[in-house]
Amino acid sequence: MIFFDIDDTLVTHSQSQHEAILLFWEIFKSRLPYAQQEFPAVWDFVMQKHFAVYAAGQISFSEHRLRRIQEIFNSTNLAISEEEATANFHVYLQYYEEKWALFDDVLPCLDALNHRNLGIISNGNGEQQRRKLQKFGIADRFTITVISEEVGVWKPKPEIFLEACRQAAAVPEDCIYIGDNLKLDAQASQEVGMRSFWLNRKHPPMTGNGVSIINSMTELVRLI
Repeated sequence: MIFFDIDDTLVTHSQSQHEAILLFWEIFKSRLPYAQQEFPAVWDFVMQKHFAVYAAGQISFSEHRLRRIQEIFNSTNLAISEEEATANFHVYLQYYEEKWALFDDVLPCLDALNHRNLGIISNGNGEQQRRKLQKFGIADRFTITVISEEVGVWKPKPEIFLEACRQAAAVPEDCIYIGDNLKLDAQASQEVGMRSFWLNRKHPPMTGNGVSIINSMTELVRLI
């Protein structure tokens, strides 16, 4: 069984998010006390802060979105209603989803592995993550899709990888996992016994601390 991560492995996330953040800033810059060059870092800090609370199960996905926007706009000392915060977030969300793209090496890789059993293990909101796969017509390529929100446990915890193996009726030693995050994906899956590949698309050469490193899906096909 070969499992894949989604964000920045199959579908663009970081670049899509960055472009959407800048478009969001352009629309609301008159109401925000941040320069364009500093706004992405502010956005990321606020996002990580509230996403961690959501991932801990303390708030809903929609609540974490609301809190992010409220914090960003409340820094101006101007109160923002829930309705306005929700509307503002959807401005960002529309741009973010429009910027999604499938990496060029994904379809050739999936085609080459079409004879193998393929699956997904991803952190995030189930509806949004599944929509990414559906948008590019690849959802049916995967017989098993395990998403953290739906199973109640998040990478790098071993339980999410073991749940995927359980659904596949396979032991971890017979499974492969590919993801873009060294700690959350490669090291975490390796620790439960999977054969792991760190998809290092954008970083300079780095040691994988015992994890196999690939720079593209093309390399993956050759290696497995």
